[in-house]
Amino acid sequence: MKNYKSLLGIVAAVALAAAGCGDDATPPPGGTGGNGGTGGMPATGNVTAVHLAPEVPSAEDTAVALFVNGTEATALGTLEYSQSTGKIALEVGTYDIGIGVSGDTDPLLSVDGVMVTEETDLVVVAYRTNAELPVNVFVFDNSTEGLEAGSGRVLVAHGANDPALDPVNISLGEDPDCQTLIPALAFEEQVDGADALDLAEGTYKLGFDVTLDDESACADVGPVDVPVTVDVVSILVAVDENTSNDADQLNPELWAIIPDAAAPNNQPIRTIQPTP
Repeated sequence: MKNYKSLLGIVAAVALAAAGCGDDATPPPGGTGGNGGTGGMPATGNVTAVHLAPEVPSAEDTAVALFVNGTEATALGTLEYSQSTGKIALEVGTYDIGIGVSGDTDPLLSVDGVMVTEETDLVVVAYRTNAELPVNVFVFDNSTEGLEAGSGRVLVAHGANDPALDPVNISLGEDPDCQTLIPALAFEEQVDGADALDLAEGTYKLGFDVTLDDESACADVGPVDVPVTVDVVSILVAVDENTSNDADQLNPELWAIIPDAAAPNNQPIRTIQPTP
């Protein structure tokens, strides 16, 4: 395998994903089979959408609309690449959640039968694929169930669609003190659920090791500082912004989606430069 250390740059970013819609926003269409909350208020769960699919729908215009139960949620506006909706409150029920082009009658892609309960806190991340319809989604559950006291949870997904980046190791630490945290993570694979990384509070240097056949466990992409906060779920997603799939034109980035209640709706994901 080629040594990509001279080819790869990295951007780490924080998606401030905990902001809700504004007070004057019209909620999306309701789900089915929901139960009312206390005091006559409907019970709700939360869904966050993040757009990390480069050049989708096109290189000239990356704006996508959200569709709920087949209808465009026009009150939410559109998302461009690297933007997050913040948390969207949906009444308890079952939903089909999709993304598409604003003004179209149907979504390009839909995740059907999403169950929303009062405990639901989902993050739906669009990423680029090599299929004819070059987009798919990761669905993460922000649950902290089973998390030990004093720890935070890190979920990881591989959304960098260049074959030269498939697979990668998730590396912890920096040269020369490195170790492989997750071996051979394949494109479109998620590390979540029972495999989630539950780590003690602190700041961890994480990156992607793409030269799996060398003797070093250190990152070729990164490392970057990833904060782990008590009782908070952070999500790392790898993306390749160069869509040509040419091995000499890689442009991988590592994004971190970390809740922040102070973030305004639709704020672009903040860019953080890698640690020198």
